[in-house]
Amino acid sequence: YLADHEWDVVGVEQTHGRGDATTYARKAVVAGYDAVFVLGGDGTVAQTVDGLVGTETALAVLPGGTGNVLARQLNLPVPGGLHPRPLLESARLILEGRPRQVDVGRVTPHGGNGENGPAHHFLCWGGVGFDAQLNLAVAEDQARKKRLGLGAFFIAGFLTLRDFAGTAAVVRLDGRRISRRMIMLVANNIQLYGVFFRMASTAVLDDGWLDLYCFQGSGPARTLLHTLRLFLHRHIQDPQVDIYRAQHIEVTTYRPLPVHVDGEYIGYTPVAIDVIPRALKLMVPRCAPPSLFVDGSGLFPDTPWERVVRFAKDAQEAIRERSGLA
Repeated sequence: YLADHEWDVVGVEQTHGRGDATTYARKAVVAGYDAVFVLGGDGTVAQTVDGLVGTETALAVLPGGTGNVLARQLNLPVPGGLHPRPLLESARLILEGRPRQVDVGRVTPHGGNGENGPAHHFLCWGGVGFDAQLNLAVAEDQARKKRLGLGAFFIAGFLTLRDFAGTAAVVRLDGRRISRRMIMLVANNIQLYGVFFRMASTAVLDDGWLDLYCFQGSGPARTLLHTLRLFLHRHIQDPQVDIYRAQHIEVTTYRPLPVHVDGEYIGYTPVAIDVIPRALKLMVPRCAPPSLFVDGSGLFPDTPWERVVRFAKDAQEAIRERSGLA
């Protein structure tokens, strides 16, 4: 499809382990390629961002993972949904859009000897605590994830909820010091959180800020209550949830808590979380929500009726192809 629309497809690489996507992205930058199309989930996208941040090579996201939250945020059809050909449709929508410079989050672990570990970048979120522990549990059983898909996250969530407890934490936001007993902290760069939640409804991808949500408390009951209120979008009124906007965040905890970027476990606290303003060129599909950008001009999401009509046409064409009538 890309070749048919005047794109010179140089090659296709397959990842075999963690870090491969970063390596391939860096090679694309050195070769001077215009764009890297990534077929994968949010973790693979984050690893690709590690190789593209601060360069002129653009990133295009084709949903092919388990959650595909960034693709959902951009209103792209995802596998397992109603659209009969989600990848082809995603490619079409991306080519109809245009590249935009977007912010990138960066998480840097602080070592016990005062030295920093390698930085990891994210487009969606960087998280500390419960959600990172959940993602770590999923990563430790890849067979279950391949077998159950999103179901693996529900099982891991139940097992994590049973044993997880919050801990005392000190959070510094652009120099301001805050002490809390914390279950989870999430620095958001987008509005969606996971597949089912809209945590940061005012987050913008290119405003130079991260929207920070700190969930206080301890124990399974409080964690479950936070989850329920987040699902019902009632977390904003919860006095046990602190909401801030910041550019530089430092997190230190009484006992080490796991940390993740875009669902990929990267280590334990203490960490520093920063925003790098407009450090990545992202190919934004025409259907992306205008509220995701400071200037949403040029974005025209389909109306519900237009989506139904387009879906019906694509389904009809797909049926004709499978029946040999095309």
